[in-house]
Formats: sequence, structure tokens, C-alpha cells
Amino acid sequence: MKNKTGKYLKYAIGEIILVVIGILIALSINNWNEFNKERKLEQKVLTELLTSLEHNYNQMVSDSTHRSNWNKSSDVIINHLEQHGAYSDTLNKHFQEARKPGTNLSLSYAGYEGLKNVGYNIITSDTLRKNIVELFELTQKALLEEMEYFESFQPDRQSHIDRLFSYEHDKFDANNPFNVPIIPNDYESLINDPIYLPMIKSVTVQRNMISVMLHHNINETLNVIALIKSELK
Repeated sequence: MKNKTGKYLKYAIGEIILVVIGILIALSINNWNEFNKERKLEQKVLTELLTSLEHNYNQMVSDSTHRSNWNKSSDVIINHLEQHGAYSDTLNKHFQEARKPGTNLSLSYAGYEGLKNVGYNIITSDTLRKNIVELFELTQKALLEEMEYFESFQPDRQSHIDRLFSYEHDKFDANNPFNVPIIPNDYESLINDPIYLPMIKSVTVQRNMISVMLHHNINETLNVIALIKSELK
């Protein structure tokens, strides 16, 4: 009886050990499968983020280029009016460019919204996660808020432009509808107008302020793009 009891006990212990091992193996397989699912989801989220950031980078670079050209036109108009230069129809294009505040920036949030819906912790890299959140919630948000603030002055500026200028309708280009040259209603009155020249100088300063923030956003965006590409590898 003692021998049989000992055999049964050993057999039971062996069965228990096998069951425990089986459970541990099953848990390991399940954890491995869950880990793989999360990593695939992370890859998907990062790929979508990369697409949004590359779009944003291209938009900001394009905006920066336009802003630089508008500032050149502002310089032409400011210098010409301050020196009481004679009117020339070559100025009409610069009159149009000089008035633009440059505050319409179309940025994509699709990838970031996807990340928020899934949860920030899907990104395993603490550095990458931190940089993504700071870019969208701080750096980019500050840029757009500053643009919105400057845009709030635009209605008053536009009413003043409408009072001083007329559009050259015959030069409307459907491929470039926002660049119709404007012609002064009275050039001499424009030179002596107490509001127009300070307004153009103000717009130029605001564009330059936005440009500083824009370049910072471009650099931060490039940094996050590089981190994502490294992580995707």
C-alpha cells in the first residue's frame, strides 16, 4: 500500500507539473501573440503619423517660401513709397503680395488622432512618444494659435485695402486665383495715407515672427520624422 501510494503521489505531482508547464507555455504563446499584435499596431500608427508629418513638412516649407517672397514684395513697396518713387504697373503684383498675412496653413492631424485613439503607450520608445506629443501639443499648437491671432486683424486690413485699391480683373488666373494684381485708386493719396504704410510694415513684422516659429516647427518635424523612420526599421 505504501508503494502504491508513493507511486500515485509521484504520478499526481508529475501531472500537476505537466499541467503547470502547459499553462505557462500557453501564457507565453498568448503573450507573444499579443506582443506581436501590439507591434503591428504600433507600426501601423507610426506609418500613419509619418504620412501626416511628411505632409506637414512639405506644407510648412512651401509656406516658408511664400512668406519669403511676400516679404520681398513688402520691402519693394515700403522702399518705393518712403522714397516717393513714381508709380509703375510693375508695382501692382507687389501691392498684392505685400498685403498677405500668410496665416492659412493646412496641417494634417490624421496620424496624431489615430495615435490618441489607440493610446500613447502603444509606442514603445519613450523618447519618440515624448517628441511626438510635444510637437503636436506644444510646438505646432503654438504656431497655429499665433497664426490665428494675427488672422484676427485681417478683416480691418482688408477693408482698408478695398478702399485704396481695385483688382485687375482681366489678369485673373484660375490656376492662381489669390494672386490677382491690385492697382491703387489714387497713387498720390496712397503715398500720403497714414494707415497703409504702417500696416504693410506691421504685416511684414508679423510674417517674420511667424517665420521664426515656422522654422522651429520644421526642424522639430524633421527630428520626429527621423525618429519614426529609425523606429520603423
